[in-house]
Amino acid sequence: MTRPATTHPLTAIARWVRKMKAIIMREVGSRYTGDALGYLWAYIVPLTWIGVIYILFIVLGRRIPIDTDIGSFICSGVVPYLCARYAVNAILRARTAYRHILSFPSVSPNLVGGSVFLLELGNSVLVFLILLLLNFVIFGFFEMHDPVLAMWGFFLAVSSGGAFGYMMASLSTIVPALTRATPIFLRPFFYISGVFYTANELPPAVRDWLSWNPLFHGIEVLRNGLFEGYTSLLGTSSVPVAFIIVCVAIGFLVQRRRLASEPAEGDTSWAI
Repeated sequence: MTRPATTHPLTAIARWVRKMKAIIMREVGSRYTGDALGYLWAYIVPLTWIGVIYILFIVLGRRIPIDTDIGSFICSGVVPYLCARYAVNAILRARTAYRHILSFPSVSPNLVGGSVFLLELGNSVLVFLILLLLNFVIFGFFEMHDPVLAMWGFFLAVSSGGAFGYMMASLSTIVPALTRATPIFLRPFFYISGVFYTANELPPAVRDWLSWNPLFHGIEVLRNGLFEGYTSLLGTSSVPVAFIIVCVAIGFLVQRRRLASEPAEGDTSWAI
C-alpha cells in the first residue's frame, strides 16, 4: 500500500505566508475603495482622534498625572485603546467580508483572521510611532525609557483586543447577535482602562477592582516602558497574556465544536 505524500513543514509554512500576504494585500486594496485618500484613512482617523483629544486637554486644562508632556501621555493611553478597539472591529468585520473565500478548502478562517490582525497590528505600530515622531518634531518631546518594554505593553494591549475579537467572532457563529452586541461590551473600557488616568492615582480599592482588566495592564506596562520616572502599581504582563490565551482557546474550541457538529457547513463557519 502506497503511503500518502507528506508536505514538508517549511513548504507548508511558505504556503501560509503566501496566503496571508494575498489576504493582507486584498484587505489593503479593498478597504476604503473608491475614496480619493484610500487606505490613508486607516491612519487619518486615529490621528484625527488624537488631535481632537490633545486640543481638549489644552482647552480644559487637564492635569497630567505623570511628569511628562500632554502628547506623550495621550500616546500612552488613548492610542493603545483605539488600536485594541480597531483590532476587535477588523476581525469581526472579516468574518463577513471574507465569507465567500472561506468556501475554498485551502483558506481557513484562522488564516483570514490572523492576516487581518497582523495588518491591524502593523497599522497600530505605525500610528503609534508616527505620533511619537510628530510629538518630537512639533513640540520637542520624546519619551522612550525602555523601547522593548514599551512595545511589549503596546503589543499586549492590541493583542488583547485581537483575541477578544477572535473569541466574539467564533461565538457569534452560535449566537449571531454577539457581533452587534460587541460594541456594548467595549464601550465601558474607554473609562476603566486608564486612558485618561494612571493606576497609581487611583484609590487602592478601585485599583484592585480594575486589576482584572487586561487592557489596563497593557497600557500600564507601556507606560513603564515610556516614562523613566513611572513605575505602575498595577501593570503586569501575566493578566493580558492569560486573557489572550483564554480568549484564543475559547474561540478555537468553539470552532472545533461547530465543525464537528456541522461538517456539511464547515466551509462557511469560523472553524478550522
